[in-house]
Amino acid sequence: MRGYFLSHDAAFTLVETADIGGTNAASAWVPIENFHNVTAYVEIGTWNATDDLDECRLEQATDASGTGAKDLTTDASGGNYDTANPVDAAGDFVVLEASVEDMDRAGGFTHVRLYLAEGGNTGVDNVTAVLIRHNAAYKHEQKNGAAVTGSKVYVHP
Repeated sequence: MRGYFLSHDAAFTLVETADIGGTNAASAWVPIENFHNVTAYVEIGTWNATDDLDECRLEQATDASGTGAKDLTTDASGGNYDTANPVDAAGDFVVLEASVEDMDRAGGFTHVRLYLAEGGNTGVDNVTAVLIRHNAAYKHEQKNGAAVTGSKVYVHP
């Protein structure tokens, strides 16, 4: 996970390009309570043709450490991300979307993350992803603090 930044209406959590062959990658657990929607974009980079993106899902938890983690979207044969027809080539992508209403809010679930995995490892399996929390409940300028030349820059016409 590289980090996150905020705009007027959204917060972006970046997942660095990672070789997930035989392993996994995940974003940090981030709070969703001040946003209405969450979207993840996952794109395959250099990828071994014999491998598949085996797991690709949004997960939910009750806090930033991942307590009680469970699936928000599924990845299984016939699931939200259908593992019977996975992405498996450079340029392929997955878009995952959910709203706060899809979460188990009654169970105290307040945080989300993106989780990716490739179980085999026959070569390089690079993936890049971003998790976007959007439709902020409280829209306002400069959520990350006041602009500082060369450090915190806000650009708009």
